[in-house]
Amino acid sequence: MGMLKPKYPRDKHATISVISHKAQDFQSIDEYLKDCEQRYKVEYFKKMSTTEQAWNEVMKSTNAAYHFRGKNIVLECLQFGGNREFWDDFNSEQDIRSYFKVCYLYAIDKIGFLHTHENIICAVIVTEPNRRNLFVYYLPVTEVWNEKIMSDDRSEAGNGLQMRDEYDMPMYRYREEIDDPLLSHSAFWKARGGLVSYSALQEDFFQTVSEKYGAKRGESFSLIKNTVESQRKRYHRTDGDLYDELYYDGF
Repeated sequence: MGMLKPKYPRDKHATISVISHKAQDFQSIDEYLKDCEQRYKVEYFKKMSTTEQAWNEVMKSTNAAYHFRGKNIVLECLQFGGNREFWDDFNSEQDIRSYFKVCYLYAIDKIGFLHTHENIICAVIVTEPNRRNLFVYYLPVTEVWNEKIMSDDRSEAGNGLQMRDEYDMPMYRYREEIDDPLLSHSAFWKARGGLVSYSALQEDFFQTVSEKYGAKRGESFSLIKNTVESQRKRYHRTDGDLYDELYYDGF
């Protein structure tokens, strides 16, 4: 009979991730929250009636412009969580609630329209038997973005063509409209760093919040172009390394 391998304690990890939703997901969000209310412990920092109604109310209150396309991302969710080792280090459920309150305030600062909760439609803690999460649903509304400069030329299909400079590069104009912002997933994250926006958010959350609660930073296997400089240095990442391959599957 073989000897049992000793169990070593795992590092404590706190997580933050971004979930994207389209308009056709609204009903599923409502159904998920109703199911959670019936099966688990649920506490709201900000509650909504229905996703669609709350979405429309934010669009009206912010006066946001929206260029409709059927597959557009029109709603997002910041999901905060952690592993069992992270939660086990809290003394009480009240301490965990206080931690999630800090996460909610962090969300307001990072994804809130003008650093307010105006574009946030729902913030809810869901505590299941084996996990707990804070979900913060918000509209990706931005007051700054780059707008295409269109020419008078048309394509063969009759569509307007973007103006190009002397080097044949597409031209844009900078827009800043606090009273007439834009609902746009791509413009929202470009204003927060573009390709490295997600990893920058995770890095900032670790340094600002979770590290203070004893969490360790998990290694990122994202492509080099999608990571921030501090992550590359900490994990000794280089261009073309094992994980800097588009089709790397982990085996």
